Amino acid sequence: MTAFRFIHCSDLHIDSPFKGLASQVPSLTERLRESTFQAFHKIVQLALEEKVDAVLIAGDIFDGADRSLQAQLKFRRGLQELSQADIPSFIVHGNHDPSNSWSHTLDWPEGTTIFPGNKVERFPVTREGETLAWIYGISYPQKEVNENLALKFNKDQAQGFAVGLLHANVGQQPGHDNYAPCSLQDLISKDFDYWALGHVHEFKVLREDNPCIVYSGNTQARHLKETGPKGCCLVTLNSGAPASIRFVPTDVVSYRFAKVDVSGASSINEVLRAIQSQIEELAKESLTHEGLVARLVLTGRTATHNELQNPGTPKTLAEEINTFFEGHSPWVIADLSTQTSGTYDIDSLREGKDFVADLINLCEDDPNKQLEEKIQDAMKPVFEAWVGRKYLDTFSAEEVQAVTLKSRNLALDQLVNRENP
Repeated sequence: MTAFRFIHCSDLHIDSPFKGLASQVPSLTERLRESTFQAFHKIVQLALEEKVDAVLIAGDIFDGADRSLQAQLKFRRGLQELSQADIPSFIVHGNHDPSNSWSHTLDWPEGTTIFPGNKVERFPVTREGETLAWIYGISYPQKEVNENLALKFNKDQAQGFAVGLLHANVGQQPGHDNYAPCSLQDLISKDFDYWALGHVHEFKVLREDNPCIVYSGNTQARHLKETGPKGCCLVTLNSGAPASIRFVPTDVVSYRFAKVDVSGASSINEVLRAIQSQIEELAKESLTHEGLVARLVLTGRTATHNELQNPGTPKTLAEEINTFFEGHSPWVIADLSTQTSGTYDIDSLREGKDFVADLINLCEDDPNKQLEEKIQDAMKPVFEAWVGRKYLDTFSAEEVQAVTLKSRNLALDQLVNRENP
């Protein structure tokens, strides 16, 4: 039985600036910037250890068109290690690193294939004179590619597996720009064995076999919305047997989210102890990582609610937590927000016959999503007209719920128990 073993990865975003996080703990800025390259180094080491037949990279190797020469040289160093071990690498450009932004004077190692942006091309992968597979791919010539690139792929071979390398939004995946949009059926119809996809920053198997259609996800999280493990896929295609797709974590900085119930806290000191305890638990779960970025939300009805609502309090508490964990292994960056409420009895208030009861029920009972739609409409000027739109993601349903809850609590703070500030 013939087998083709390869690594599929994408969205390395080497040299990502980590702007928001780096400002919180400046001493960790360089470690954050190095994390994306370290993740790629893990992929190279995995390829060498597993003696794979090829490494496929589905776009967005760099974070932006203004990547440094240093970043490109670091990437080249990893490709050189693969080349020296006779492991070929195949690369397409994505929207973050279109081909018109790469260095044209840098020579890439032998065995490195970078696909052009004007047409789909195919290249063979051979072992001991036998053609194992053909890799088909096309790059983004510029950042915004709105045409369906999948339609340009056509299988043209008699021997070996057919693998498509494509940076695209398949089936309108939410939370990502709709670049190179295509449908699942577009890919299925091409009679390939595997589609190695990039663009979506989450490991997703859209189809398990005949053909396999897979997003490997990004290799290292870069902001607080990208929680959970990040890595690559170790794939084995078999003739006459199902494919094997194994997700292998490569991230060196773990991004975690947790809620911290401070309902029992009667002082800021107790709030700090609750936060410290939660981070210690997350750190125990992240011992295989170099760093931990913890996104924590304080919840619960607490006597400290009014203090926690003061402008700047979450940031001040985060700075205190970051100082407390200096020198810790893994190193820690904490980001705090609050969704606490006052100590009023919300169940009793809900049963009233007044404006307060109507407010609570409006925020909690929205089966037709009318309130959610109103909030989204209110935010449209920010996401459609503001020049900084490209730096923001549209509010998710969960974020709208969080805004609703916080708005309700702010209103109740002004309406209930005003005699107990």
